[in-house]
Amino acid sequence: MGSLAASAVQVDYLVVAGGGGGGNRHGGGGGAGGLRTSTGTSGGGGSAENALEIEDGNYIITVGAGGSATPYNARVGNNGTTSSIAGPGITTVTSIGGGGGGIFHTPTGSHIDGADGGSGGGGGSTSVKGDGTANQGYNGGQGTGQTAPDYGGGGGGGASAIGNNGSGNGGGNGGAGLAVSITGSSVTYAGGGGGSSFTNHSARGTGGSGGGADGAGNNNAGGDGGTNLGGGGGGTTYDGGESGSGGSGVVVLKILASDYSGTVAGSPNVSDEGNYKILRFAASGVYRHGSGSISSTSGVEWLVQAGGGAGGGGNFTNANGGGGGGAGGLRTSYSTSGGGGSAESDATLIPGTYVATIGGGGTGQAHAPFGITLGHETKLFGPSVSISSIGGGGGQIEGSGQEAQDGGCGGGGVATANNPGSGTSNQGYGGANGGTTGSGGGGGTGATGTAGSTTSGGAGGVGTAVSITGSSVYYGGGGGGGRYQYDGGSDGAGGNGGGGSGKGIAVGEAGTANTGGGGGGAGNAGGARAGGAGGSGVVIMRLPTSSYSGVTTGSPAVTTSGSDTIIKFTGTGTYVHA
Repeated sequence: MGSLAASAVQVDYLVVAGGGGGGNRHGGGGGAGGLRTSTGTSGGGGSAENALEIEDGNYIITVGAGGSATPYNARVGNNGTTSSIAGPGITTVTSIGGGGGGIFHTPTGSHIDGADGGSGGGGGSTSVKGDGTANQGYNGGQGTGQTAPDYGGGGGGGASAIGNNGSGNGGGNGGAGLAVSITGSSVTYAGGGGGSSFTNHSARGTGGSGGGADGAGNNNAGGDGGTNLGGGGGGTTYDGGESGSGGSGVVVLKILASDYSGTVAGSPNVSDEGNYKILRFAASGVYRHGSGSISSTSGVEWLVQAGGGAGGGGNFTNANGGGGGGAGGLRTSYSTSGGGGSAESDATLIPGTYVATIGGGGTGQAHAPFGITLGHETKLFGPSVSISSIGGGGGQIEGSGQEAQDGGCGGGGVATANNPGSGTSNQGYGGANGGTTGSGGGGGTGATGTAGSTTSGGAGGVGTAVSITGSSVYYGGGGGGGRYQYDGGSDGAGGNGGGGSGKGIAVGEAGTANTGGGGGGAGNAGGARAGGAGGSGVVIMRLPTSSYSGVTTGSPAVTTSGSDTIIKFTGTGTYVHA
């Protein structure tokens, strides 16, 4: 450490962001999270940065999550999230999340490039690589091209090297990570994820050193990036299932033991290294410098509702409609959770950033690709808080070979197969069987779907009523089952809580936005039709108005009820607690 005035306190640091997830469908590897440090070289070939000069007060540590895995078939990788250090007297140090891996093409034929990030995501086999960020990480590698079997995905960029291009039917290797010795021993961070190979070939790209995951070969899934290393996830082949998720980031502080206050929150690992204390934050938290304590707000109530699954399509193969989509899973501390679960414990907030990630509903399909009918996970996470609910299962697609899917709540089955999806314990219920030509309703958070009858679609399971906003609202109704129009009967009703109705000779009705309702099953008469899309999820926080900071992003709805403030996130955003 350099020479400073006697009153100054100098702190060295390492800030690594979350790695990007790999791409699906001949996908590229995820880019590593950005890396910045004051001890040795930063990522992307950057020089060591200046140490922090801190004063008394709270220093907010945010540790970024890795980009989540994407469901089977035709999904670009998700970017990792930022890691940072913020507090009095310093310019906030922010490392950018790794870019998600690109994909071969979507169901509509669009080629989606690897995403920019701390390090760039690798290009899918036919898409362009993402770029890294100066002084944080390198670019991803390119995919191979558009002529089978030359469908290898590019490797994700790493902190110390560009991702390798795909070659022939093989995936490119992820870029190497960077060794940093701030903890007293050399640890390599922020390796890029490997690209996938062509469908049934074994020449997958390997992950870069520093937590980069291997890409997939032979129709397998890509690996997950290293936890607290910021590694990129591996790309997945055409039929390989979920892509690999990115690894979470990390923040490390190095301070003279004689200057260390001993006051922390968020459970960092504190160790000794000569005359220094090493604070390693594997999750978000706070270091309080100087005297005083870290304030906390207990009894914060919350609700996390995931996105609903899409209803099954009518493929015009047999005389049946599609099964109803299962609702997204529901977890809450305010009252009963989904699936008959008890109310969970309230959250305790400390100073820091709390991130609400809202899961979208599944996309209705009449034909392949099928995996995109799953609803998406919804999360609330921050210092000492990590809550996630599982997306709803898609309803069975009639005549396609795809059974109803498991999820937060399970999708409904079709008469010809009778294989409804299962729900998740303490989040939601399963779907129902089909009848002769009427298909089963999707499960709701409050009840199992109703079975289809000889001619009518079954009703979706009812959702769960929660009054966290000050009035009773139902969340997570299952989608109704579709039917064969010309056999008479009636459409399967959507479950109370945003479930879409099944249909007899039309596309299934979509689940209601921000309820997590399942989509309705499509009718089957006169042609193939898609099931209704699932409804998106929602996150709600309720805390005393006297403790509310007023600092948010993402434009949540902020209301009051009595002495409490209610923050309702209908899209991804943050709340910064002071």
